[in-house]
Amino acid sequence: MDILAFLRERAGAFRCPMCRRSLADCRLRQLDHDGSRYTVEVTCSHCELAFLVALELAAGDEAETVESGAEAEVEEVAEPISSDELLEVHRALDRLSGPLTALIRDRDGG
Repeated sequence: MDILAFLRERAGAFRCPMCRRSLADCRLRQLDHDGSRYTVEVTCSHCELAFLVALELAAGDEAETVESGAEAEVEEVAEPISSDELLEVHRALDRLSGPLTALIRDRDGG
């Protein structure tokens, strides 16, 4: 099964999690395929948001499984990072003088 062709046919039914426009003309790139599992990078052609969709095909009805799996992933994408959050990361990295794990430990309080 050509998973990218299958997803292209159905992409118009989904909306970008950030700009909420149709994904009908999105870019798709298959990153991984292991048996019945696929990982596909989807990039919105309008706002350039890229996100991953993980799909797993069932033995019986492949089309229904892929479509419902893609819907679940698109709907569960987190909100975009705000400019304030990005500035907070820059400030934390600027103060860091050591391994990244030290920053994570400091944030967890340990």
